[in-house]
Amino acid sequence: MPRDFQQTQAEFTHWLRQPDSAPLPTGVLPARMHTYRELLFNNVINFVDITFPVAKALLPEPLWQRLSDHFFADYHCQSPFFYDISLHFREFVAALDWPELADFPWLTELLHYEWMELAADITEEPNPSVAADCVLADESRWERLDAPIRLAMPAWPLAYQWPVASWSVETDPADLHAQAQAVVLWRNRDDEVRSLVVEPLTAWLVERIQLGDQTLNNLADELVHASPGIGHEQALAACQRVLLQLQHGGLAFLG
Repeated sequence: MPRDFQQTQAEFTHWLRQPDSAPLPTGVLPARMHTYRELLFNNVINFVDITFPVAKALLPEPLWQRLSDHFFADYHCQSPFFYDISLHFREFVAALDWPELADFPWLTELLHYEWMELAADITEEPNPSVAADCVLADESRWERLDAPIRLAMPAWPLAYQWPVASWSVETDPADLHAQAQAVVLWRNRDDEVRSLVVEPLTAWLVERIQLGDQTLNNLADELVHASPGIGHEQALAACQRVLLQLQHGGLAFLG
């Protein structure tokens, strides 16, 4: 009687995930299984490595390899999209309780930031700045206190307890120190992801503008309410200054 296909398939995938402990599927040459496993593992983990190059560089190589091995062996991805592999890896690491990860308290935030760079790149959120009739705001825009404020491109305000946006693959792990950092990511008119390290007020303003129906007067009123002791004129000047800085940094607004 021929073997049940589903049984063979289960043995096959079990071995691919855990080749050191699972028995080889019946009737399949070991060399072929090892080749297939290497190709599949490299294909999956490549999505992880290219999304998180800084995290990979800053962690000890044996620990990164162990994380990759366990992710491939133990995690059951739900999404059929290849670019979601990196999201699942981030979720996998965040749920781990390995004692050795306590030595890297910045890892969760770094993985989030690097994943956000990918998410900003592939999001299907429309970019109004590429429309033919789009008019971008000039600097005089910030003198009109009651004109609507709208972003000309998708943007994401982020806040971290570690300066993860300033790290690179060249960063020395010995130089990693906790320091609060606010960042704004956006996708420009050429659909390129850009980032700017900003003050917390800047990230807050971008977040409020995304809610819609905002003017400079509205934003100043909200800032006064959120920061007792600041007068309306002072809040207005702060909003104008910060939004102009964002515009100079490359984040565009609709006029």
